[in-house]
Amino acid sequence: MTDSIRPLAEGFEAIDDAQWRVMAEAALKGAPLERLVRKTLDGVARGPLFTRTDRDEIGPLPAPGAAPYLRGLTAERDPYLPWGIRQIIDDADPKAANAAMLAELSGGVSEIALTLDPTGAMGVAVRTLDELETVLDGVMLDLAPVYLQPSRMAPQYAALALAYMRDQGLDLSTLKGGLGLSPIGQKSLAGGGAENLPERLKRTAEAAAWCADHAPNIKVVSITANAPHEAGGSAAQELAFACGGGASYMRAFIDHGLTPDQAANALEFSFAADADVHLTIAKLRAARRVWARVAEAFGCSPDAQGMRICAISSSRMLTARDAWTNLIRNACAGLGAAAGGADSITVRPFNEPIGAATPFARRVGRNLQIMLMEESHLGVTADPAGGSYLHETLGHRLAQAGWDLFQQIERRGGLFETVKAGWLQNEVAKTRDAYVAQYAEGRESLIGVTQYANLEERPVEAGQRSYTPPKLDAPTLEPQPFADKIEAAAQGHAIRLLDAPDQNWPPLRYMRMAEPFEALRDASDAHANKTGQPPKAFLATLGALADFNARASFASNRLAVSGVETDQAREYADIDACAEAFAETGAKLAVICGTDDAYSDMAEELAEALKQAGASEIWVAGKPGSIPGVAHFIHMRSHSLEDGERAHKVLGVSA
Repeated sequence: MTDSIRPLAEGFEAIDDAQWRVMAEAALKGAPLERLVRKTLDGVARGPLFTRTDRDEIGPLPAPGAAPYLRGLTAERDPYLPWGIRQIIDDADPKAANAAMLAELSGGVSEIALTLDPTGAMGVAVRTLDELETVLDGVMLDLAPVYLQPSRMAPQYAALALAYMRDQGLDLSTLKGGLGLSPIGQKSLAGGGAENLPERLKRTAEAAAWCADHAPNIKVVSITANAPHEAGGSAAQELAFACGGGASYMRAFIDHGLTPDQAANALEFSFAADADVHLTIAKLRAARRVWARVAEAFGCSPDAQGMRICAISSSRMLTARDAWTNLIRNACAGLGAAAGGADSITVRPFNEPIGAATPFARRVGRNLQIMLMEESHLGVTADPAGGSYLHETLGHRLAQAGWDLFQQIERRGGLFETVKAGWLQNEVAKTRDAYVAQYAEGRESLIGVTQYANLEERPVEAGQRSYTPPKLDAPTLEPQPFADKIEAAAQGHAIRLLDAPDQNWPPLRYMRMAEPFEALRDASDAHANKTGQPPKAFLATLGALADFNARASFASNRLAVSGVETDQAREYADIDACAEAFAETGAKLAVICGTDDAYSDMAEELAEALKQAGASEIWVAGKPGSIPGVAHFIHMRSHSLEDGERAHKVLGVSA
């Protein structure tokens, strides 16, 4: 007798794919099986069923920590810190930023994402070595690596950071961290500056060569693969951007004299993690797969083909309205990033869309990761999603889609050429519009905004940015070779503020999916402030509560998406009673709610009575049809943005 690892399965006949298909088709009652297939906007099928057959088609997988590192960079995760908990610090005042940083490190954060800006408008106001010393006072860089966030002044800040590390007597050969150089990404977001890119790439290569000799564990370049995601792009576009950017830097570094292994070691990749847990897991697995192939093509040894990934919770999924719901979205993003094998994870403050981070918002973000580590035990295994039919198959399909798009980019001259030509932005814009349509049509949802809008939302505290840097009298860091820039920074030279370039092509613009819906809510609030009353609609019901309740609830929720209030739906004795109740409200919009049979029998008569009572427009909650006097139908697949805009027009909210 042999022991079985699956005793609960004993005695049951194995069901193969063909038997499942027969049962599924029977349940569909003649509808095609394709009806169950859900696809990403890249056209990648997400099911409905993944089986061992799908998994076997991918071929054997390496062990965790083995080249080409499809399952992560390490064979066994640190049981106490399975991934780096990276927190964003961007308080404008250097002293406040230092206090926030020390508090975060004391609370469990292990890495710092430091956002710097000489003006203090978009980050910590640092211009000189002295000011950087204020920010980093008390921070043990050998225990808590600091990763500078990409910016136009990143080369200067990189020199400042390395001068600080050296002057502190730290062993640069063992220090970890990142310099945040990202000239291609920054110019893609700026929409100009192509004439300066060759020089910027040269300086970036100089920085990579310097670090290869003195600080080999410092990541020089941050490839912001999450940029197309935040602009509304798809998973395949994010993967292609990562490969295109990585290939561009590899060419520049190798041309400058670095070995392929040194060039690859200088790169860190940032990917977005959003509330779609399974897609996030599959995307990170796909990213390692495609990058290993790119690195191999450049001649990297097997040991250098691994991709260092920092997963950052998505900004585009966050909402300014009912911002507390962002906690749920961030939790899903953190779960996907951790299970997907990210080396470091940043969870954005949940109040980011409404203002600067508060200590509470930061604490919630870091504690989420600690819970994932210590309570959900996601770090116990090196690759928790490994072997999953779903994640392995979907990851492989995403990798193929991303690789195909990357090849298109290469054929067009490389990543930056596609950006200059506007091709990539146009492709991302198509995807963005398709995503917004999915939310508007109810196929995707943002709870609290596109579904179940909360018109009595509880306010969320947000920080303020009001710091003004003191006047400074110091020479500036002029353009020069990177090694000389470090010396100038050590001598007290100040960051030279760079003007934004003239826009010569459409930039990649970050967005949030909730923005068009929140614009409707903002217009409703402005109307209420102006008139003293929120815009209101009336629910004209037919029959008993059980007959109209479902559609009345739907209509109330659909109108709330645009900030239009409704009173509690109630029963009326007859049509005249309903019309009288409507007249008493003074509303201009009425939505008839009831059953299909009730619509056939009474909707026309009720519509006429409502018109006589002063209704400017009458809608029906239900499938589109033809009912005299009814101007519009709202239902599960009607376009909620168009519904809201129409309601505003009827109620005088918009001109």
